[in-house]
Amino acid sequence: MLARDLNTKSTVRIDELDLKIISLMVSGSDNKQISKDLKVPLSTIQRRTRMILAKDIIRNKVEPNYKKLGYNKGMIHVSIKGCDVSLAAQKLAEIDGIVSVAVHLGTSDIVAEFVYLDSTDVLKTISKIWNIEGTDRVTWSQEVYTVPVHNKNVISILL
Repeated sequence: MLARDLNTKSTVRIDELDLKIISLMVSGSDNKQISKDLKVPLSTIQRRTRMILAKDIIRNKVEPNYKKLGYNKGMIHVSIKGCDVSLAAQKLAEIDGIVSVAVHLGTSDIVAEFVYLDSTDVLKTISKIWNIEGTDRVTWSQEVYTVPVHNKNVISILL
């Protein structure tokens, strides 16, 4: 099976075992558990997971639990008009409290995750975004809680 790397427009060759490993990794299983579940030697699983991570087929993201640290987390949607979206995204990424920025197609040109203590922080962040050249619309939402998805939802798109 070929998996398309959208960033480099190249493909990475993976097989059925890799898909099963990816599915179990996404669900939180460690190498020992994956080896046991798939009845495959641990050394094989370790080699394959190293390759999967090295080729950036999956990403291992570690982030603070902002809620436990007293912060709120939200999303900011920005529409840009008459300006370079990439440049606007770079400027957005420099604002304090912004933890991720992605350029999108659709109703928003840029979607960012941000953390904040209170509504005053939200107001300050949005004010800074309005100062970015080309900003046409800014909307935001606050994350209340997350719902885990089944690992089959994550991997089924590859099959």
